[in-house]
Amino acid sequence: MSMTTMDQAATEQAGADRLDADHSSADTTSPKMSNGEPSTTIEHTFKILVTGPFAAGKTSLIQSVSQTDVVSTDVLTSGDESEVKGETTVAMDFGTYQLPDEAIRLLLFGTPGQPRFRFMTNILKGDVDVVAFVINAEARETHAAAGVELRSLLSDLRVPAVIAVNRCDDHEQAQRIARSLGALAGEAVIPCQLVDESSGREVIVEILLTLLDSLEEMSSESRDHDPAEVG
Repeated sequence: MSMTTMDQAATEQAGADRLDADHSSADTTSPKMSNGEPSTTIEHTFKILVTGPFAAGKTSLIQSVSQTDVVSTDVLTSGDESEVKGETTVAMDFGTYQLPDEAIRLLLFGTPGQPRFRFMTNILKGDVDVVAFVINAEARETHAAAGVELRSLLSDLRVPAVIAVNRCDDHEQAQRIARSLGALAGEAVIPCQLVDESSGREVIVEILLTLLDSLEEMSSESRDHDPAEVG
């Protein structure tokens, strides 16, 4: 069942508060304003790679949630691809999402889906914090290749992932599809309808929670390896 707007806002706020606390602990200097005075706002920026097969819904996700004009490189499709969608990304999509009254911002980089543009994924994947892997539940013919791509990408990057199963309303079905791709038990899976802005926001909430878990895990590992923290 989809979350209400109030549920989304409350979850975003709770996650933002914890993200801000965890990420601020790594800051050793205070940012300065242009007049040289310390800034009261510390901005934490996270890079999200939005990737997946052709026509899965990557551009739709970014367009549904971006608070700035989306930078798009769409061109008209041709051949068999034109029967699936009228336009396609050939380089990247770019959008942003910032929590209201918070200093936490997500940079959303969308990759092309066709194999011939796969080199763009290699360019965009540097310094990624979370992979948002979008899969179309109805396009079963893409699932096998998508699974290979997902596992290869995560093995290379070693960052957490959110599996967004588009055109799907059933959580159990989304879980089955994600597992068929090779998603691990601990990786977040969310059914969604990415033509709907509220559904896109649910994916953003899941990304925020995944970021939080990742930061807390890194903080715990850091404490475990810090001699000062040992008896």
